[in-house]
Amino acid sequence: MTKNEKQTILTEIDDKLFHITLNRPDKLNALSPQLLAELKEALDEAAEDTDIAVIVLKSAGPVFSPGYDISEENWIISQFPADYPEGVNLHQDRLDIHELLDYWLALWKYPKPIVARVQGPCLSGAGELIAMSDIVIAGKSARFGHPAARDLGIPPTVFLWPLLIGMRKTKELLYTAKLIDADEAVTLGLVNEAVADNELDDRVLEVACDIALSPVDHLTLLKESANGWYENMGFEASARRAADLDAVFHQSPTFKEFFKTVKEKGMKVALEIRQKRFSTSGK
Repeated sequence: MTKNEKQTILTEIDDKLFHITLNRPDKLNALSPQLLAELKEALDEAAEDTDIAVIVLKSAGPVFSPGYDISEENWIISQFPADYPEGVNLHQDRLDIHELLDYWLALWKYPKPIVARVQGPCLSGAGELIAMSDIVIAGKSARFGHPAARDLGIPPTVFLWPLLIGMRKTKELLYTAKLIDADEAVTLGLVNEAVADNELDDRVLEVACDIALSPVDHLTLLKESANGWYENMGFEASARRAADLDAVFHQSPTFKEFFKTVKEKGMKVALEIRQKRFSTSGK
């Protein structure tokens, strides 16, 4: 068993399994540029290791991840909106969002199966992370949704919701920004299984070890053949359009208003005002 520690993730090799743990529990494992860069570096290394068959993706603490880090120092793309009172530059924003989409598409094409272990809230940008995973096992404490849909943006991949859970439920979750629990996520096909939190580690390990019995090359071919169906249905083209629409969304009055408040009164106050404004959404 080999362990390694970066600043925002932990990695461990155990036989044919490569465990990656998001390790920003003080920030609830919010996705920062550094975390995504370190995750990519770890995955690239594992892709080259012919002894590794399966990636196990998890996070430290009681929260899987609330999504992208929205602090100025860890804003995921180049323009922090609070610094642009008239609105971010649309062209640059579009380029940035497509670059972020490229990150997720590379993960979609990753050659080895990724098994995600989810506990607690898995929201907004974190939904893109599990959407690019192959198998998702959730603890009963897990909650899924996109609270940011109210006023902060569109996930470029739309979490694969239109493909995974269908048109009606996708629209309901986007329009209302409500959260669903682990059992409903299973019913909808968003995750594979929901188990008691105290059984989550054992079940994830059991599933990952079962997958790892297959030869690595075979798993790569199986993944590519399954993904090909969705690619032929226009998955990437649809995601590119969503990325464009996200850039347009960022020009909206509510988006600008939120970050104007951030600039004038700070993030905490902006979030409190936002919570009151959308308090009926179930967030």
